[in-house]
Amino acid sequence: MFVLDTSYSMNHADPNRSAGEVIRLFMDISDASRTRVGFVAYNHQIVASKPLTSISVAAKKNEIKSSINGLRRSGYTDLGLGLLTGSKLLSSGQQDNQNIGRKPFMILLSDGETDFGPFQQKRTKADSAKDVGSAIAQAKKSGFPIYTIGLNHDGTVNTDELKRIASETGGTFYITSSADDLPEIFNRIFAKEMRSVLMPVAGVTATGNLQEIQVDIPNSSMDEANMILLSEHPLKESQLFYNSENIRMFKSASYTLIKISQPQKGTAKLKFRGTPGDLIKINLLGSYALEAKAALTGKEAIKGKPAGIEAFLVRSDNNQRLGDAEVYASLKTKLVVKELASKKVSEVEMKNEGTRFYAEYAFPKSGTYEWHVEMDGPSFYRHGPAQSQKIVNLAPEVHGKQQLQLTKEDGKTEVLLDDLFADPNGDPLTYVIQDGKEDGSKLKAELSGGKLMLSPLHTGQSAVTLTATDPEGGQATAVLTIHVQSKYTVLKWSLAGAALLLVLGTALYFWLRPKPALTGKLEGYFLATASGSEIPVKYWPLTSFAKRKVSLMELFQSLDVNEPLPEAEHIVFTAAKNGRLIVKHTTRCALVRNRTPLKANKKEILEYNDKLYITFEDGITEIEIRYKAIKPSTNIFIRTGVSGEKTG
Repeated sequence: MFVLDTSYSMNHADPNRSAGEVIRLFMDISDASRTRVGFVAYNHQIVASKPLTSISVAAKKNEIKSSINGLRRSGYTDLGLGLLTGSKLLSSGQQDNQNIGRKPFMILLSDGETDFGPFQQKRTKADSAKDVGSAIAQAKKSGFPIYTIGLNHDGTVNTDELKRIASETGGTFYITSSADDLPEIFNRIFAKEMRSVLMPVAGVTATGNLQEIQVDIPNSSMDEANMILLSEHPLKESQLFYNSENIRMFKSASYTLIKISQPQKGTAKLKFRGTPGDLIKINLLGSYALEAKAALTGKEAIKGKPAGIEAFLVRSDNNQRLGDAEVYASLKTKLVVKELASKKVSEVEMKNEGTRFYAEYAFPKSGTYEWHVEMDGPSFYRHGPAQSQKIVNLAPEVHGKQQLQLTKEDGKTEVLLDDLFADPNGDPLTYVIQDGKEDGSKLKAELSGGKLMLSPLHTGQSAVTLTATDPEGGQATAVLTIHVQSKYTVLKWSLAGAALLLVLGTALYFWLRPKPALTGKLEGYFLATASGSEIPVKYWPLTSFAKRKVSLMELFQSLDVNEPLPEAEHIVFTAAKNGRLIVKHTTRCALVRNRTPLKANKKEILEYNDKLYITFEDGITEIEIRYKAIKPSTNIFIRTGVSGEKTG
């Protein structure tokens, strides 16, 4: 919304009607699809006004330009009337649903203070001042800034009033004695609202011939590049040499605007012909569809501990992160943290890590903070939205052991309290021994810095209660249970323990000592079978069995003896010392070693070359088993797998 002073004095303050020119320039620079423009023209009354109107339609845009061109300058000045009327139009325009996503602002242009002239008026200066206050209140309520420009050609501008209007609404105050400065002032306002930086390219004195300059496009992430050529007289000729399919040009009496959509990084060649002697100012204003975002890299921020914060750019249209490292390289970014209670502000420079910025910040105490990031570069800047961060104090914690063993004869013992207490926030702790919580007859306890000094007096058990407190009052309490003993008691129990260990060691030796393994071999001669089958001699090298004992059934199965003799499972051979073999059975079979019968459930020793005769329970099947040593030269296969399998 433009609020224009059209009093008679503006004929002297702005003879070339630069104010109208810069409004037309603004409309040409703006993204037509997203911009609405309105204006209020005032002197001692409202001369003309136009509510917020979309300039996406060329006819509407030209209508506004024509209305501004046709404004006559006459009468006196009622600043409050013009300002309040503009505020109302802008506020009502914000209620329109089409305004969603747009950022409203107002520009006030005036060449003097309120002056009703010599004629009797219904309004007074007090009425005008009241309207100024109402306009400021409306701007604060609706959230739009008012930029004020004072054309001080005759020294009558009320600078204090214009400064107040701007500062109270978040705008900026500009003052100039020449209307020739208006294009540059307006461009700076447009740049601020676009959050871009007006980059001077060159200032050239026209020769009347075709002149040439180079314009650098700094990166490939611009949404639109605006090349603005300002001159006292219209340029006679202007050309742009650049590889793009979308270049538009707008011309007026004092400016030429060249727009490039989605430009790529590189150099554009600009040629122009101006009126000899004219100073031609060339500026580049980039439009970036980017927003600054920031977030904690961890789950939460803890008081006193460094919290990682990253900042990056996202595209406005799809919220995708920008991956253009050249854009990040051109920016300087800082983290701004404000503690709301004290209003203290801290700033931390953030490190460029290619496609993001990173910093760590330790919130010093509990409370509510607001933080945001600010990115500033040569072509644009972005300030991220403020984020609220609630920081709470975490009380100390007990994490060390609370049972101690002391020897009376050792005297005073030191306990480091940092080993007993820990503060999650890293705060320094103060310690107190709770009164009445220690047994003075057995132990004396006192604090010395960060240490607990314990002096044992008598043997027995005692307790000391300690409280740790952080600077914000968080507390933790530990009860130390302390057992005081004498070294002589320790010696007595040590000797008893040594004796017990000796007994246990002896028992373990006999339990864990190496057991003899199976040696030798068995030869089996079947003398008769119930099935009538003739079974050849069987040879069983006992070293092929990994266990210390083996049943006769396992021997039969290993060499495929398939006679139905289930009782063989209960005839067992066990390794004994010096190559001997113990045989035992729990069957009704008849077993005879050489000439000695073997009773059931009784062990019998077999030595090399002994013979064992077995008559099985069927009364028919008989076998002679001979126990023999294995000759050293014999190739013996060692059994490590399942019974009946051989590996070697």
